[in-house]
Amino acid sequence: MPSRSLDVRIVGGGFAGVVTALTLLNGEHAVDAHVTIYEREPAAHTTLCGEGLSDDTLRLFRAFDSAPYVAQTFEGASWFFPEGVEARVHQKGHTMARERWIPAMAEECRALGADYRTGVKVSQDDIIRMSREADVVIGADGPGSVTRKVVGGSHETMLGIQYRVEAQGPSPERLLFYTDKTYSPEYAWVFPRGDLWNVGLLATGDGHDWERLDRFMADKGVAGKVRKREAYPIGFFGDKVQEGNVVLVGDAAGLTNPITKGGMAAVVHAADALARCLHEGKLSEYGARIAAHPMCDPSFRPALESLRAWSNEDFARLTRFAPKLIDVRPGVSTERAYLPVLAKTLLANLGKVGELRRIVHALGVSRAYSW
Repeated sequence: MPSRSLDVRIVGGGFAGVVTALTLLNGEHAVDAHVTIYEREPAAHTTLCGEGLSDDTLRLFRAFDSAPYVAQTFEGASWFFPEGVEARVHQKGHTMARERWIPAMAEECRALGADYRTGVKVSQDDIIRMSREADVVIGADGPGSVTRKVVGGSHETMLGIQYRVEAQGPSPERLLFYTDKTYSPEYAWVFPRGDLWNVGLLATGDGHDWERLDRFMADKGVAGKVRKREAYPIGFFGDKVQEGNVVLVGDAAGLTNPITKGGMAAVVHAADALARCLHEGKLSEYGARIAAHPMCDPSFRPALESLRAWSNEDFARLTRFAPKLIDVRPGVSTERAYLPVLAKTLLANLGKVGELRRIVHALGVSRAYSW
């Protein structure tokens, strides 16, 4: 660990910025650092997010007491496929009140001695200058990252759209995902958080996505006053996160899980990796450690290609022998539990065996590391 206080500059004071700052200042592998955070907005704020987070990830983030900012707790999540098959994942999770959580974390950064500056727009030239002055510059400035222009590399984006709804009726007991090409090329979601629900989908960008979201709400019986309408590009498949002492985290890094599009867990894991590198005096290893981390598993790309390409009819054929409810429990092999069903499915879909195996693997890694 360095013998002097590190000069750390963080570009972006949203979720990725404050989580990274707190992890460096107060986490398990905290470092002696003077942290300056540059936020372009007038105050700490949240952007579009389904706000779902596993209990495992929340417990991993020990640098801040997040318990007061849990909006609702669930014992699991349900993923619905065409023809009504439900995969029920028994893994505790939460929806987070990010509109309170992020400002509270920003205040905690200040309390720990960080300089949290608002209303500051940072340019590419500013970042190059900072890289000469500071020990490390951290880009946490979202999918349109200016810092990424210095680091280089590329990533993909997909638009997420969402309503925040004052929903009527009882709240679901789980986070709800729906794979149905009627609404989205990937999936739609219903994430309750008390009386306010996040209802959204991954968009095509063809100009009719809001109509599809309205139809999704109507078909799933979600009724209530729409409090807010949001849209936000989601970055994933980032292929470079470091250039010298300039590094990327969060959407700027393109580390959002490509399958679930969950980004908060990736921030927690990347912040932890960065803190370990700085604690050990091995900043140069950050990029390699991120590339080797399970949140960048190579199965994600081919799995996503298959999930996008399959039609509702393909999903119906693949789930034809499945029971209406498939229980997925951590520590229990789902393949062994449903071996007869799996055998029938593979024999009936020999051309998709490789794709199925990659998807099952990708979903397993996603469950463990990416939400």
